[in-house]
Parts: sequence; C-alpha cells; structure tokens
Amino acid sequence: MKALKNISIRGRMAYLICLFENLLLYYNCNKEEWRWILEKLWSYTKVQYLDDWMYELAEYMPNSILEDTIEDAEYITEKEFKSLYKLYSNSNQEILLLLKIIFECGTCELYSKLRDYSSNTLKKIQQAIDIMKKNNIDLVDIKLFERYSFNECDGWGNCFESTQLSKFI
Repeated sequence: MKALKNISIRGRMAYLICLFENLLLYYNCNKEEWRWILEKLWSYTKVQYLDDWMYELAEYMPNSILEDTIEDAEYITEKEFKSLYKLYSNSNQEILLLLKIIFECGTCELYSKLRDYSSNTLKKIQQAIDIMKKNNIDLVDIKLFERYSFNECDGWGNCFESTQLSKFI
C-alpha cells in the first residue's frame, strides 16, 4: 500500500481495472461480452470531468441493473440494460463486488479535498487486493502505475490513454 500512496487517483483506478481484468480472466469470462463495459470503466483515465463518468457509470453498475428498471435511465439503452442484466446474472459474486469497489474508488472522493493521500481510495484498493489474494489470483505489478503521480492535478493525476494497460481492449 505504501507504493500506492504516490500514485494518482486515475492511476489507482487503472490499477484496479487491471485487477478486475485478471479476475475476469481467472473466471474465464468472455472478453467480447465484457469489452464494452471495460471501455466505460477505462474512460476514467481520460475523461476531464469525473462526475460525468460517475453519473453515466452509475447506470451500468450491477445494483442498478439487477435491482432497478430502465425507466429513469439517462445513459443506458434498453439493449445494453438487457445485455448487462444477463451478464451480471450469470457472473460470480466476486466479479460484481470488484466492479462495485472500482466504482466506489472512482467516486468516493469526488466532491472532497484529498487528504492523507486519499486513504478512502487506498482502502478500496486493499479490498480488491484481498479478493485477489483470497482466490490466489495474480496481482498486477504496481511499477506500471508509478508514472501516474499523486503530485499532479491535486492528487487526481493528469488524464492519460490507458488502452496499453488493458488485456481486453
């Protein structure tokens, strides 16, 4: 966790999404079925206004899909809703939990000033690491993310293109 302190929130999100991809590979999930939702997750690293990401992604999260209806949806289409309902209904609970952790990490500090190297996001990463360790799934090398400095943009980090980090895109 000490190494993660110096990594921006955008870099931490990239790390979490890489862990998520390892989890999907571990459970032999279909890359094509997950690709488009992963593209939405990865957009966090390059979107300028993170609250836009939050509002859109909230509609794509498992609790929104499995517990709500599409009636009040602003971003998700009926076709996407049905596709995600099927995908999430057939997914392992740990996949759904890690997806929730990623969303919470990306949004938990959105409207506050970052303090103590954003201990809230570090706790979310620890939860993800615990899931990976519990299942003996490989972690991602933290060195890949050290270039995304916490000293940039008040801890949030500069926008960056993340497709080179993905195993799915």
